[in-house]
Amino acid sequence: MSASSTLRPREHGAYAMLAFPILSGLLMGGASLPGLAFAGLAVSAFLAHESVLVILGGRGERLRTARNGAAWRRLARLGALALLAGTLFAASAPSSALRPALVAGGLGTLVAGLLMAGRTRTLAGELVVAVAFASVHGPVAAAGRASAPEIYLPAVAWATSFVLATLSVHSIKFRFKRRGPGGWTVVTAPCLAMGTVVAALWAMEAGHGWWSEAAAVLPKAAVVLGLAYLTIHPRHLKRVGWTLVVTDTLTLILLAAMVA
Repeated sequence: MSASSTLRPREHGAYAMLAFPILSGLLMGGASLPGLAFAGLAVSAFLAHESVLVILGGRGERLRTARNGAAWRRLARLGALALLAGTLFAASAPSSALRPALVAGGLGTLVAGLLMAGRTRTLAGELVVAVAFASVHGPVAAAGRASAPEIYLPAVAWATSFVLATLSVHSIKFRFKRRGPGGWTVVTAPCLAMGTVVAALWAMEAGHGWWSEAAAVLPKAAVVLGLAYLTIHPRHLKRVGWTLVVTDTLTLILLAAMVA
């Protein structure tokens, strides 16, 4: 196995959680130089986290010993790319993009702290990471021609979607093991999904301007509700993951339809 392949992030669901907010941001705001720069910054930071894990020993002492030098070199390259992209964004972004960029940057800093502390694999850590991924939509959209609702509401929609997915996966694992902390996710996942459905239907009925963003999360909420009442073995989590990716694709299509 090559050094580069061992230093790629292994959390495959995270690729989708980063890609969808970037794509929706580009759909809402259009492809702009600062928007693409912020997307490059986010991608560089995401790719760098595997090197940090290896250096800290999070992937095991054997891999740390074998790939330490390669991890440092890859981290240096990705750090340089992130610095370049961040500088380009700061130099070219409109003032409307600064606030969502600060939000995303603050969440990214929190994720970095959790990574250094070895807490990103906990349920709380994964929820923070999910919201951080969703926040990338804001600066990318704001860097273009997006209005305030198009900047913030889709980011909330993605955060809701990713939190639902995270709670659902943990709920499946807990129901199978039936031990340890986290039993509250068995109740929280379906309750949050039901709350999302109710809020979306209420927004549509009341005619609020944000009903389309709320409706965009309905596919994910419906799937999570279904998963809450199915007995699924953890060995089938890969299929569950692909199902959740499909629902996120539907969310992206619905958000794109709103722009159209």
